[in-house]
Amino acid sequence: MHRRHTKKNIPIELLRALVTIVDTGSYTKAAEALDLTQSAISSQIARLGRLLGGSIFAKGQGNMTPTKRGLLVLQYARRMLSMNDELLTFAGPNSAPRQFVIGLPNWLGRERLIEIFERCSASEQVSFRCDRVERLLGDLNVGSIDIAYLCNTINSPRLAIAQWSEPTVWMKSPKLALRPGAPIPLISWPGTTGDRVAVELLEDRGMQFFVAFSAPEFSARLAAVAAGIGVLATQARCIIPGIEIVRDGLPALPANKAGIYARDGLNLDRHVPLLRTLTDLLVPRDSAERTLAVPAGEGLAGKELVPPPRVRTHELHRAR
Repeated sequence: MHRRHTKKNIPIELLRALVTIVDTGSYTKAAEALDLTQSAISSQIARLGRLLGGSIFAKGQGNMTPTKRGLLVLQYARRMLSMNDELLTFAGPNSAPRQFVIGLPNWLGRERLIEIFERCSASEQVSFRCDRVERLLGDLNVGSIDIAYLCNTINSPRLAIAQWSEPTVWMKSPKLALRPGAPIPLISWPGTTGDRVAVELLEDRGMQFFVAFSAPEFSARLAAVAAGIGVLATQARCIIPGIEIVRDGLPALPANKAGIYARDGLNLDRHVPLLRTLTDLLVPRDSAERTLAVPAGEGLAGKELVPPPRVRTHELHRAR
């Protein structure tokens, strides 16, 4: 009866199956999480591939590596599931009032997160979300997040509360010895912008590498670094005691453009104390040139959110 609409709609359960497989790391665990059989999960992924005209995961039994199509589908799937779940939360049978949502990258350290939670909650009633930058960007663009701290985005959102540059470095444990000419043990998570940049740089230099560890949780990747399993490319502010910067033998990483961004249509005048708190907590004051700007017509044009910084133009220190 509805066969004519088959190719126009992607059943959301197929997208949820994909995201759950990637997040749990296996078909078996995804089946357990969704209360389905493993064969049902496999059928859903196969159907998703047929609808989109190609494989979602690379060929090979047990292969959990998404294809290029799979990575693209994964990005959209997360955004669509987020909107679906929020619609149920705020307009469903047990709907809750819409709260102001702040998005933060999942690589921020525990102490920094605690400080952000405490100080921002003191400004006004807010809700927080930690996730991959790619997903935060998508949710900000569709309006399900109000403010987000983003790094290493290819296309920055239009409305920037503050923008600056941050150095990116290779980091490793002092106990890990990198031998010249030997393959580089890489710690990564496929699909992230930082991972893509690292892989492209290594490939451009003709340097051999292999994935020594992968996990969606940044804390797990950082633990792998501390254990000496491999090297990780990430923001310099993520360095913790017991981890060092790799200064020789690897290609220099480009500095990241970072910023605090607002969704389109947000009334900034209503949130000035909160925006001041966020810029105070997140904008580096000693290592980067800072640009604080709000487009004209958005209410805060011409107002300073933080005290004006001393203008300093210089190249960011980068690992060599």
